[in-house]
Amino acid sequence: MAILRVSGSRDLPPGEISMTDTSITDAHNEDADSIPADHDGNVAEVILDDEHPMEAHTEVHTRAASPALIGEGYVAGIDLGGTKILAAIFAPNGTIVSRSKVLTGSVGGLDVIDRMAAAVREAAGVAGLSLSQITAVGTGVPGPVNPDTGVVHVTPNIPGWELMPLRDELSSRLGIPVAVDNDVRVAVIAEHGAGAGQGARNMVAVWPGTGVGGGIIINGKIYTGADSYAGEIGHITVKVGGAPCGCGGRGHLEAYCSRTAIVKRLHKLVRSGHKTRLTRIAGKNILKAKSSDIAEAASLGDPLVLAVLERTARYLAVGIASVSNLLNPELVVLGGGVVEALGAPYVDLITAFVREQPFAATTGPLRIVQSALGDDAGVTGAAIIARQIHNRHNSEEAA
Repeated sequence: MAILRVSGSRDLPPGEISMTDTSITDAHNEDADSIPADHDGNVAEVILDDEHPMEAHTEVHTRAASPALIGEGYVAGIDLGGTKILAAIFAPNGTIVSRSKVLTGSVGGLDVIDRMAAAVREAAGVAGLSLSQITAVGTGVPGPVNPDTGVVHVTPNIPGWELMPLRDELSSRLGIPVAVDNDVRVAVIAEHGAGAGQGARNMVAVWPGTGVGGGIIINGKIYTGADSYAGEIGHITVKVGGAPCGCGGRGHLEAYCSRTAIVKRLHKLVRSGHKTRLTRIAGKNILKAKSSDIAEAASLGDPLVLAVLERTARYLAVGIASVSNLLNPELVVLGGGVVEALGAPYVDLITAFVREQPFAATTGPLRIVQSALGDDAGVTGAAIIARQIHNRHNSEEAA
């Protein structure tokens, strides 16, 4: 386990602290577009873009399937991102048999749904399956979603998706039942059903990435709230009147703990005269730094980056403790691009700061762990909700 030492530093801006830990490595700093090498079965990857309409290769993987993924027939899981669409076909035994990757494109609107459908078709084709053999499709998408209606209220970075009836549009293109939910909530479902949260009855997930997403499991089931917006942990207030948040508010957790907030803070400090290796790693425009760039600078012991990360960890601890006091979960799972890049030392630091929070009755016994599925959480959770909708349809037909 990493040993973290927190100390004041006269060389850092007021209010900052430094983290001395040379054990942070770039073990998690894989290319965001790479295919993780730990899945079951022979996996065929198809990459669709303007220059390479169809490329494929096969890999052998070794991850055991979770019971949440096992069921009748094949299902597809789609992870919709701002730059790429990932799809995977899961066999009845819960293993991945094929994958595809399609660029999201910049057109937006119905063009993106056409690309999502193409990703499923290609993944099915590489697996030697027809669409009629796919019993259901699940997908996670950024932004607020009503899973009951399948309507996406709005999606950041995808134009023309205001009140998009994604479930019906995608189902009409594929002729297959479709389940839709928020991408982070889908990842939480994956971690609960097939990852770090297996067996937990009450669990909270916090996902620092471009923003800060979250999800809640209560009594073994995902909690969506009255209007399906529950779990917006990134928008709880941790500092009244604090830093501006992208939603228009101030002092929200996301305004301090997202990758966007981290690079903004570093950019401000550099402009005020502070030095960091990040300018050599990511280029002069720090605002474009990726989570992997931040992790590389941290692994080199960059004092400014480490100080900002400790500040971020403290705010995350405040948010986690607040949610813990409200919901009293037994487990918090940390995921997202920032956590995946920084790994266990960052999780350990956040945990240490949570332990410092008052009201130890809830924070003392709380377990805090890193997500187990990484980049696969999206397609895995999407496959789980596809299994659920297929089972529900079968039950309705039987009745």
